[in-house]
Amino acid sequence: MIVQKSINLQFVQVKYPDVKLLKQFISEAGTSLKSFRYFQNRSLEVIKNHLCTFLLVDEGKPVVYGHLDISDEATIAANCGSQEKIAPTKKTIWLGIAVTEKCLSMGLGVMMMSQLINFAKQNKVMEIKLAVDNDNVSAIKLYKKFNFKLIEKKEVFGFYLLKVWSQITRMKFN
Repeated sequence: MIVQKSINLQFVQVKYPDVKLLKQFISEAGTSLKSFRYFQNRSLEVIKNHLCTFLLVDEGKPVVYGHLDISDEATIAANCGSQEKIAPTKKTIWLGIAVTEKCLSMGLGVMMMSQLINFAKQNKVMEIKLAVDNDNVSAIKLYKKFNFKLIEKKEVFGFYLLKVWSQITRMKFN
């Protein structure tokens, strides 16, 4: 297992149907899946729609999962329990991340967030959204570290937004 940051860490891009490591991650994630419920109502085939899906692997064991999912607003609203009728026209890039219970607080989430945001920049993604439980304080702290801003707060969770290209523009001209 990981002792702080192992030199054996590597990112693996997951593509369907090669999901063996993803299945392993889900089976070994432990209590992390209580707040990361993405696969509760979705088959693994959903990753076909992702812009990217990564696992951070340590000596053959997946320890962090991350994705950028392309979804329309109607699908997201339905997945969040909304009864509101929304036209499925606007595409949104949604970030999802989970760290196995045994590897929490080791800085591995930072590594995955950097990987996903760099991938977004390379692919000219304008903005990224995410949803997080309001009581998941450590995750919210991580997202704020990467300049995600709260845009809507519901009873149980909040929606956050990162304007990727405005960040790049500020970095180049400041």
